[in-house]
Amino acid sequence: MFSLKPPRPTFRSYLLPPPQTDDKINSEPKIKKLEPVLLPGEIVVNEVNFVRKCIATDTSQYDLWGKLICSNFKISFITDDPMPLQKFHYRNLLLGEHDVPLTCIEQIVTVNDHKRKQKVLGPNQKLKFNPTELIIYCKDFRIVRFRFDESGPESAKKVCLAIAHYSQPTDLQLLFAFEYVGKKYHNSDPALLVR
Repeated sequence: MFSLKPPRPTFRSYLLPPPQTDDKINSEPKIKKLEPVLLPGEIVVNEVNFVRKCIATDTSQYDLWGKLICSNFKISFITDDPMPLQKFHYRNLLLGEHDVPLTCIEQIVTVNDHKRKQKVLGPNQKLKFNPTELIIYCKDFRIVRFRFDESGPESAKKVCLAIAHYSQPTDLQLLFAFEYVGKKYHNSDPALLVR
C-alpha cells in the first residue's frame, strides 16, 4: 500500500542559489568604521561615539545615531543612516551633509538633564558637569542638537570643550583657514602677487 521510497522532487529551479558569504559563518555583526572626510592639513582634535543627532524638536523618531568629530576646521557628524524628510540633495565640496564649520558657530550650550544645569561655553572655560546634550547655535540661524545618552560622560565633556576652544580661538592665526591660506600664499610665486 505505502511505498518505502521517498518521493522524487518534481520542482526544478533554474535560479542559482545565493552565494554563501562569511557573514553566515561568523555570527558576530561587523561594525563599519566611521571615518571623516578631511581636507589637506585638517586634523581630528577629539571625537565621541554613540551620539544622537536630534532632527525634530518634538519627537526622537527621526534622530540619527553616529559619531561626533571635532577637527581644527569643522564639526562632523558621521552616520550610516540616511537623512529623513530631505527633499533636496546638494553636495558641498568642503562640507558634508552634517558638518558645521567652526567659524559658523555663534554659541555653544551644554546641558545636564540630571542636575538641571546648562552652561554657555567660552574658549577657556571649565565644565564642572558631564553634559547630556550639546546645543550649537550657528551664525546662519541653524540650531544643531546632539545627545550623549549612550556615550561616555568624560568623552562627551572633552568633545564639548574642544569645540568651544577651537570655535572661538584667542589668536586668529590659529584658525584652519588662515593656516591653510598661509601655506599657499608663502609657496606661491611673488611675481604673480603684484599686479
